[in-house]
Formats: sequence, C-alpha cells, structure tokens
Amino acid sequence: MRFIIAGGTGLIGSALAASLAHDRHDVVILTRSPGSATGLPAGVRAVGWDGRTAEGWGALVDGAAGIVSLAGANIAGEGLLPTRWTAARKAVLRDSRVSPGGAIVEAVARAKVKPAVVVQASGVGFYGSRGDERLDEGSGAGRDFLARLAAEEWEPSTEPVEGMGVRRVVIRSGAVLDAREGALPRLVLPFRFFVGGRLGSGRQYLPWIHLADEVGAIRFLLENPSARGPFNLVAPHQVTN
Repeated sequence: MRFIIAGGTGLIGSALAASLAHDRHDVVILTRSPGSATGLPAGVRAVGWDGRTAEGWGALVDGAAGIVSLAGANIAGEGLLPTRWTAARKAVLRDSRVSPGGAIVEAVARAKVKPAVVVQASGVGFYGSRGDERLDEGSGAGRDFLARLAAEEWEPSTEPVEGMGVRRVVIRSGAVLDAREGALPRLVLPFRFFVGGRLGSGRQYLPWIHLADEVGAIRFLLENPSARGPFNLVAPHQVTN
C-alpha cells in the first residue's frame, strides 16, 4: 500500500516512514528539498512539493492508502536556543501548517480513487495552559496563539476531505522525545553544562510521548477504520517541569 507523508523528513516523519517501509509499504515523503533527502530506507522515496498546491505530486494520492500531514516549522525554532515569537515568526508557524493542509485537500479533490484516511497533525498546545485541569479530546481550545492557530486554522485545514468521504484523524501530540533528536537533547543541554534547573515555578505540565509510541499510535490510527476525530498522543502519566 502507498502512504504519503507531508513533512516526512522530520523526526516523526522519518521514523514513521522507516516503520511503514519495514512492512514493505510504498512510502512517499513530500519535501521542498528532495535532493537533500538522502539515506532513505528501501521503499521510501522523496518527492518535491511547494507546500501550497498539488502540483507535481497530486497524482500519487489517487488510490493511496493514507496521507499523514506532519508539515510545519519547528515551534521552538531550528537552532539550539528557542526562537522568539515575533510577528514574522508567528506568520511562518501559521503558513507552514495551514498551507500544506490546503494542498492536501486539493490533491484529494483531484483523485479519482480517494485515499482511505488523512491523519492531520496538531499539538497539545490546542488546549492552552490550564494548570491542573484534566483535559481530554473533548475539552475546548485555549485562547493563546498556539491554541487559536490549532483550533481555528491548523486542524480545520484538512477538514474538507471529510465531505469527500475520506476518514480523518487529528493527532494532538505532546513533546515527542528521543535520545538523539528533537526536544530532549535541547532540554538536556543546560544540565550538561551544570546550569540546568526548573523553569519558573516548575509547576507547569510537560505532556510528552516517546518517539516509538508516537509512531505506533499513528500506525494504529492509520490502520484502524473506526478511528476518527481528535486523539491526544501523550504518555498516560504526566509530569511537571
């Protein structure tokens, strides 16, 4: 079966692509720089896209088993230190998430044989910061920038595929932790220089999930035809900073 992963060169996308390819699926990762996507596992190929339209890759959606949209600029920035959320940075975060959704909708609309499922990435930032309140998939959105972006634009960006008869799943992921990549090496770095410690009061929660569990959850949602709507992808026991 063919699976298409938008944002397939990132931490989650790379691991998901390798997992699917290991089971002999045909995996296509969409990237703005296909020439830079080297060392891909057997069964994984990189195809270029502009993140805005279906041009150049849309035909691959016809008859595909599923599409996973993981596209989006890193919330914390690309360097070792977090990037300030200036107006320009907020615009990048928004455009890199919303425009790919529109491109996927366009590709699905063109397909004669619709994909079975679209998995739309989101984050636990959907809920905002709400202290000790216990939140589940039915809880409403928060009011800060990330919450409004997720609830009003990011998650709805692929919603039109449901009207085309395509099953859609929304994954609200916590911080995805892996020993070699992603958020964990950044969190550990200050401790390696003996300056680590809590941030502020330290009472703020840090919903998290291991990379292997994130990939396993996405695969379950891809393969389970009864799965629809939002799912929180986080470890069952939450911890504070």
